[in-house]
Formats: sequence, C-alpha cells, structure tokens
Amino acid sequence: MDKNIGAMLDGRYEIQKRIGAGGMADVYMAYDIEENREVAVKILKNEFINNDEFLKRFKNESKAVSMLSHPNIVKILDVGFNDEIRFIVMEYIDGITLKDYIDEEGCLDWKETAHLVIQILRALQHAHDRGIIHRDIKPQNIMMFKDGTIKVMDFGIAKFTYELGITATAQTIGSVHYISPEQACGKPTDGKSDIYSVGILMYEMLTGRKPFDTDNPVTVALMQMQDQAELPRNINPDIPEGMEEIVLKAIEKNPQDRYQSANDMIRDIERFKASPKMTFGYYDTAPMAAVKHEEKVYEDPEPEYENDDDYVEEDNYYIGNSRDSRRYDDEDNDETDYDGKKPVMSKVAAVFTVVVIIAVVFGITAFISKTLRKGGADEITMPYLVDYDFDEMTEKYKNKIHLVKDGDPVFSELEQNKIVTQSIDAGSKIKKGDTVYVTVSNGTNVSIVPQVEGLESEDAVKLINKAGFKVAQTLTFNDEIPNNLVIRVSPEAGTELNVSQQVTIFVSKGAQNEAKLVPNVLGKTRQEAEKMIKDAGFEVIVEEKDSDRPKDEVLSQNLQANTLVNPSEKMVIYVSSGKLPEFTVPINITFPANAKGTFKFNAYIENELKAEKSGIDVANSAFLKIELTGSETKTVRIEIENTQTGQRADIGTYTFLFNDVRYETIHDNTQAAFEAVGAIKHETEPVTTQPPQTQVTDPPIHSTAAPDTTQAPVETEHTTEHTDDTQGDVTDAQQ
Repeated sequence: MDKNIGAMLDGRYEIQKRIGAGGMADVYMAYDIEENREVAVKILKNEFINNDEFLKRFKNESKAVSMLSHPNIVKILDVGFNDEIRFIVMEYIDGITLKDYIDEEGCLDWKETAHLVIQILRALQHAHDRGIIHRDIKPQNIMMFKDGTIKVMDFGIAKFTYELGITATAQTIGSVHYISPEQACGKPTDGKSDIYSVGILMYEMLTGRKPFDTDNPVTVALMQMQDQAELPRNINPDIPEGMEEIVLKAIEKNPQDRYQSANDMIRDIERFKASPKMTFGYYDTAPMAAVKHEEKVYEDPEPEYENDDDYVEEDNYYIGNSRDSRRYDDEDNDETDYDGKKPVMSKVAAVFTVVVIIAVVFGITAFISKTLRKGGADEITMPYLVDYDFDEMTEKYKNKIHLVKDGDPVFSELEQNKIVTQSIDAGSKIKKGDTVYVTVSNGTNVSIVPQVEGLESEDAVKLINKAGFKVAQTLTFNDEIPNNLVIRVSPEAGTELNVSQQVTIFVSKGAQNEAKLVPNVLGKTRQEAEKMIKDAGFEVIVEEKDSDRPKDEVLSQNLQANTLVNPSEKMVIYVSSGKLPEFTVPINITFPANAKGTFKFNAYIENELKAEKSGIDVANSAFLKIELTGSETKTVRIEIENTQTGQRADIGTYTFLFNDVRYETIHDNTQAAFEAVGAIKHETEPVTTQPPQTQVTDPPIHSTAAPDTTQAPVETEHTTEHTDDTQGDVTDAQQ
C-alpha cells in the first residue's frame, strides 16, 4: 500500500488517494481540513529531495509561480518543506487531461482547437508577462473541464530540471515530442519556446498525430531540430488554409520566425475566427510537401535514453532551420534540393514561374478594380494597433492615419508606451488621414504590501485594495486571535510587488471550541431554513435569485454545511425568486462583400420584435452585432428591411439556448435576403435605396420577389453551434 495515503501533511492536508504520477512527483487528492475543500498534492520524489540546489531554487520559484492568478492556470495554494517530504498543494481539477481528450476524439475541428488553444495562450501570456516560462507545454500538463475550460499546470517546474541538468526519466521523455529546437540542443529559451510547443500541440489537435514521432526520443529530438513537418492539410484536408498558416508560423525552427508573443498568436486566431476564409500570406507560394519521416534514417548515438545531456550538437540547430530555406527554392540553393539531388524539372519550374506571374497580374488587376469600386484610393482599412509601440505605429502609418494619445497613460500589463486601446476598430473602413485616438500604457505599477495584521478583515481588504492589489482570504481557527482579525499577510508587509499580483490575508475564525456547526439548508423552504439557522446560533440574511426552482426554495448558502464556524459569522442564504433567469446572447450578421446601402435590421423572439438596428451602412461595415436577452430555448428570426421601399426579407432563423449562452443556426439565407431588398448592387446597377417608380402599396413582411438572376441566391440549411466565446469577443460594427 502507498505509504502516503492517510498521511496528514502540515497538520492540514489529509492524503486520500493517488491520482497520477510524473517524472518529478506523485500526485494525490487530499482534503484541506482548514478550508474544507479538496486539493491536489504533488509529493516530490526522492531524487529531487536529496538535491539541495534544486530544492533551494524550486522553493523560490514556487513562491513566484504561486503569485500567478489567471483563470486558465492551475493555482498553487501552498508549498511544504520539512526533513522528510517536499510537496506542492494545488487546486483540485475535476476533469481530464487534454491528452486523454485528444486520444478519445482522434482529432478536433478547427473551431474547438481555436477555443482551447486561445485559453492556453492566455495563460502563457500571463506567465510570460511576469517572467515565468513554462518550458514543458504538452497535453499531459493541461487539464480540461467538461465545459471546455482549460487549466495549464506545472508552471516553472520544468525550468529546474532543464537548468540543473537533471536527467529525464522514462516518464518524462514524452516531452521531447513538444520541445522546441533550441531546447533540444541546450540553447537558451524564452517565451517563444512555449509558443513552439503550442504549435506542435495545435498540429496534433487538428490532425490527430504528432508531427515528429518515433519510439526513440533522441530521434524525435533530431527531428525537432532538422525536419520539416508534413503539412497539416495533407493529413486533414478539412483544416482551413489560414489555420494551417497559424500552425506553421508557430512551429518555425528559428525563434525569430515564430510569433513573438502569445498575444500575437491569439490575435491571428481571433482574426481567423471572425473571417474563416482569410489567409495571412506568411508564405509567398504554396508550400512543398515535407519529406516523410519514415524515409529518413538516423543513427542514434546511444541505444538507451539514459544520459541525454549531450545527445545533440549545438551546430545542428542552425542546419536548415528556416522554413523559407527548406520550403522554397532561393538564390542560394537553386541548383540543389534539400535531398542533395540536382533538379530534373526545370521546365516545370519555368511553367510555374509563368503561372505565378499571371496570378500576380490578375491579383493586382482585381485589387485595383475592387479599390475603385469601394471608394477609391483615399479609403483604407484601419490597422490593428493594440499591443504595439505608439512611436513605432506613428512612424509606420504616418502617411495613412493621424495617431493622437487620448488622455494620460494608464497602468496596464503592457510595456510602457504600448497602445492599450484604439478609438476605431481594426478592420473598419476609414479615410486616409483620419485621426485615431489611442490610450497608451504607462507600464506596470509597483506598490508596497501594507501592514494589516490585527485589523478587521474588511478594513484590511480596503487598505490592500487602496495599495493597488487584489486580495484573497484564507480563514483559519486561532485560539489567541479573535474572530475576523488578520493573523498574517502573504507576501509579508513591506514587500514590493507589481499591482497585478495578488495578496493573501489569513483571517482568524476564533477559537475552535467556540465554533458552531453550520446546518445544511439546501432545498429547504425559506421559513424552514431561517428557523434551522437561528436554532444553530447564527444570524441569517436572505437574498433572492432568479431560478427555475419553486419560489422561496433555498438554492445555496455562503457557509459550507457541516463545518465549524464562529457564530459571529452571518449566514447568507439565496432563495428562488420564482422567475426564470435571463441571459444575453450576441449574434453577428455578416454582410455580403458586395452589399451597399443603408438598411434596418429587426430581431424577433417567437415572432415578437425584440431588437431593432436602424441606419446601418452595410458597405462600410463587415458585420452587425445584435444582442438578445431571454431565458430557456427560443426561436429567433432576423430580417433586413429597406425602409425606403418597405421590402423585408428573412436573413435567418436560429435556436437561442439562452441558459447555455449560445445559439444554433437553423436556416441561413443572408445572400438571398440582401438581394431581395436591393442591398446587393451589381456593376451595371445604380447604387440607391430610393423607392422604385412603382411603389408596393402593401409590402409583405417577407419578400417573395424572385431574386436577381445575375446572382442566384445562396440558401443553406444547417445546424451550427455558436458559443459566447466565439461570438462575444468580436467588437461591435460601427453603426
């Protein structure tokens, strides 16, 4: 039997069962008797316990990592060190690893992949901003809830095994499938190494296979440094081209060719989500298919993977590490391909060149034509400025837009002088020379943790908030310090911290022998609950919440049932109001590319008009965002109306699952609807929304006029699920 099961760590954490194992530690589920909650405890293995340098640095790093506070990062709650055992206490995640999920699903579609990867990147950016690099991103280190929420684990831990030269074990060699080329050959690493690992993970999610995979980890490491991955779309043709470009840029061999920050990669994914047919143009020509890995033969320096510190030469990293040099012919290798063979298809290459020239000429012609139709050379597309340096953007766009700082700089997580907000949304059509107001970052703010020991918890929170920090509270019994007074603060008073970090106060619950048992009143009526609480010795406060449960039924309580709590604590119960809760769900109506004119949009819930958007210029906006509020599941119909002619036509019908904050498309008829009300103007037609000479005296609610035969209406019926994550992040179109 495992000797750790049943043990009590620090008199607080009761080990209940083993739930996992890794190269550094065994993982257990434990019960925190002070906080009355389940936690996960990692107990370090003996080879790490006996390494004094590792323990010293790990303890310091654990303190830094424990300050990370992000919804997509598993929170480190405590670190314990004594003569016999070293352990880390983390929040317990009731979910599965991303590895298990990928194994179950085989491969994921691009929408789900984007949803999951954005969460991972947000966690990484949060850590990178604080100088913490993960260095071991892999699906085994990513936890997933049933609702698709992601939590990244083990920040900062891989740094020590890497820097101290601790040999990998059989349980950790799986990481080699995700490490960056610079990691594989022992070169310095930074946040771009994590981005490479995310790219490899994204490749696996989209294709169902790892890009570099053999049974020998040394061979895999060599592949990471030298080989070009097979194109994802060769494996799964359903992957959109723009999504493939994002993956390929993330897994560039040279760090300088990758995304330079997690935010940069998020920005591209968000842009792609808003326009799934877009491409980024990172690669000038169609990429060549990579050489299949099984066709290469490697001679491994050692038959066993026991001491891998020097298993690759540093010079190998720079052999063919540029995607451009391995994918395309250039002037340095126009006589030899990357297999070392003379080309035998010069005629094909000549034909290819002619085709490219024709394509370029055609593209330029189409671009000029489109520009003329869209309003001429004075109209430009608003660039994305957020996250970039103000001076650099001022210089870059000096001939296009006039950048002006809007007010004083603000404190933010961005570096000083970087742009935090812009007054005109990226992608909007503007006139050349227009003024754009931007808010600029003043950098991160640093403050001092105040002295709050002995204060009432409410006063301590106000004082710490005033210093600029967020506050977490931990309650604990204390025989000497009265209830609700602060016992201590972490980090200790006088510590200089960035205001984005969190301060924890430990608050007394009073003497344990004075505590009383909290009753369980869930499901009781309001009257029954109030009596039980008062009989138990607590004061009760009642608050109503909208719910589908019967009126006055207790939905929740602030104090956990069957726990000991000081009787001076007020017990709050939340009872049903008897009204169904309402939620707001956004929907984006994307306009056809050749739409013109000003129109009105109406949204109906169960045929009752609930939202109107008037005066929308469909030529100067890419889409319109409409927000609807309701409860349960309802049918929504959205129509476009020509207010000049009275013509109306349905754009689409949708099922809104308000309780789930999402909708599904039942029927989409956007193109035909725009055609029917005169919102599509062809080259030979005048652009106008004025009424025709023959006015319809009694226009129907839904247009039944035959569409213009110059462009047949596109009508599709399908069911597509949309969540708040994919729709809500898109900014409102200018109205």
